[in-house]
Amino acid sequence: MKLKLQPGASLPSAELLDKISFDARVSPEQTRFQAVFSRALLALLVLLILTALLGFIAHNRLLVRPLRQLSEDIDAMRQGRFEPVPDPPRSMQVSELENIRHSLFDYQIQLRELHGSMEHQNREFRSQARHDVLTDCYNRRAYEEDWTRLREEVKAVPQGVAFLLFDCDRFKSINDTYGHEKGDRVLTLIADALVMALRANDRLYRLGGDEFAAILLRTTPAQARQIAQRCQSLLDAKKFSDLGINEPISISIGIAFCEADQINHIDDLPKQADIAMYTAKQPGRNRVALFGDDVERASQTLVASRETSAVFQALATPGMIEMHYQPIHSLPSLEIKYYEALARIRHHNTLILPEAFLPVVSTRRLETGFDLAVLQQVDLDLSSKRLQAGVGVAINLTAQSISQPEIVSYLLELSRHNTRHPLMIEIAETSLITQVAEASAYLDLLRTAQYRIAMDDFGTGHSPLRYLADLPVDVIKFDISLIRKLEDSSRGAQVVADFARMMISAGYSLTAEGVETEAALRLVESLGFAHVQGFLLAHPLPLDELIAHLAATKSGDAQPD
Repeated sequence: MKLKLQPGASLPSAELLDKISFDARVSPEQTRFQAVFSRALLALLVLLILTALLGFIAHNRLLVRPLRQLSEDIDAMRQGRFEPVPDPPRSMQVSELENIRHSLFDYQIQLRELHGSMEHQNREFRSQARHDVLTDCYNRRAYEEDWTRLREEVKAVPQGVAFLLFDCDRFKSINDTYGHEKGDRVLTLIADALVMALRANDRLYRLGGDEFAAILLRTTPAQARQIAQRCQSLLDAKKFSDLGINEPISISIGIAFCEADQINHIDDLPKQADIAMYTAKQPGRNRVALFGDDVERASQTLVASRETSAVFQALATPGMIEMHYQPIHSLPSLEIKYYEALARIRHHNTLILPEAFLPVVSTRRLETGFDLAVLQQVDLDLSSKRLQAGVGVAINLTAQSISQPEIVSYLLELSRHNTRHPLMIEIAETSLITQVAEASAYLDLLRTAQYRIAMDDFGTGHSPLRYLADLPVDVIKFDISLIRKLEDSSRGAQVVADFARMMISAGYSLTAEGVETEAALRLVESLGFAHVQGFLLAHPLPLDELIAHLAATKSGDAQPD
């Protein structure tokens, strides 16, 4: 700072600032200090940046990347991928995370092994469930599943379909003569020949016993017949004499074909093939038959012949007669009081109903033998104790049998089931009872053994009042024709209603058969019928299906609303 002033001069204070001048100079010490401070600050900034960068890299490699890898491994496990992931460099491992990752990977390997083992077992189980143990061809379950699927497929994409049904001729006599072991070997050789004759993609199914089937897709009637004839040729080449069997082994083959433009009729093929097969079995046939007009015209005679054969086989073969049970419900509670045991014949996996086989039983005078077979089957069913205790069983017998001592003797033996299942005998009113006095005496004897006696199909015969007067009857079962008459507004409905009231007043318990509508159910209840049965309430079922149905119904009732 300088002051411009002459020596000895004075200066007023107001002019002092004008005479002063400044000259700024930097101190060397200050300059050196500022330089040092700037370098230190820059070094600190660089250090912070490097530290942050190294921290980010370390965080990413040591924490973020392992966690991401762990997450990817878990996702791979969830999606079923089992690729091993290489370990990171040891210098970059976090021990805890690596332990978790290795544990997961080890668990992943165990899951893969378990998954593979289960898949293998499941494939084996599925294969065993669909294959016949004896012949190793597909079984009936596989046939039903495949047939259901194929029907839908060919309806969506129409194509020619052939159904081949194979049956071994006289197999029962071969089995009885040479034993079941050789019979099984015969079936195995037959299956081998059929599989060799079929095309690569065709499947052979064993439907049961000595009956096989094959479904041919994308074929023609000529090709199907050619394949059937190849089956015959390959079977003829088999040396059954090596088994010690001297009789010729042959099969009958029925073929049914459905053109692509008629594919909606594919459901008829199994029945048509069955008819064709039985045609092929007739004397003078060439053992292969294709369903057509000539076969169809002969089917009525053929079926009659088949049913006659079925009846005789059923009497000689235990198990061919199977009982179907239809509930009889009490009114008004609709509680199941009885099951009516209804006979069916299972012949070559076809169920033959009473209207088809009973005429054969009658014309061949086989009533006693057939009724005895029915009683034996009912005895087996009741001995299994699978029906619920307390529910009775009604057994149908012909009028001719009720006078036979062997039938009455077996019924008395069967009465041991009365403590668990009250038994009732139903005699069809359509049957002619020629020895009324003798039948009445036997029925009285059975009543002392705690049997109830029912007149079945009442209203369809010719002498109902005579039978009621002469026979010890407890229950009258009104036939479906009378029940349907009740629903009319005609005079006949009033007659049936009045007759029902008269029977009730006479002390008979009435059961309404064939109730199919709610209106009929209300009518019979209002008239005082004690019991009711019919398709409105339940259909007849084989014992196994009945038990399963009752279990399912009970389970459903137990479910909360």
